[in-house]
Amino acid sequence: MNNVEAIIISWLNSNITGYATYSDTPKTPPNKYILVEREGGGREAMVLDQSSIAIHVYHKTSGPDASNTANLIADTITGLLSNDNITRAKVNSIVRLDDVIKQYYQYIVYVDVYHRR
Repeated sequence: MNNVEAIIISWLNSNITGYATYSDTPKTPPNKYILVEREGGGREAMVLDQSSIAIHVYHKTSGPDASNTANLIADTITGLLSNDNITRAKVNSIVRLDDVIKQYYQYIVYVDVYHRR
């Protein structure tokens, strides 16, 4: 698997229970879900992908549940290092930014993930 987002989605689906993880918002979003987006990052010598990843945690009815899940992700993100091609997994910040249009509580975990290509 060469796509860092796909690696992270697979890891989250295996390690965070009760939430499904996607790369795109589902047409009919469930009450709680996680969305993974690459927001930037560079490349070094075409072999190291230094990606900046946003992990959005959405919950329709519970801000505390979304917060707890975001903190769980932040506390366990170094588990990505079990993948031989991931050389760094570090949290930059956790931000609450509720989605007032879709009416979801939202926490975003910003992570730096380095991936050997």
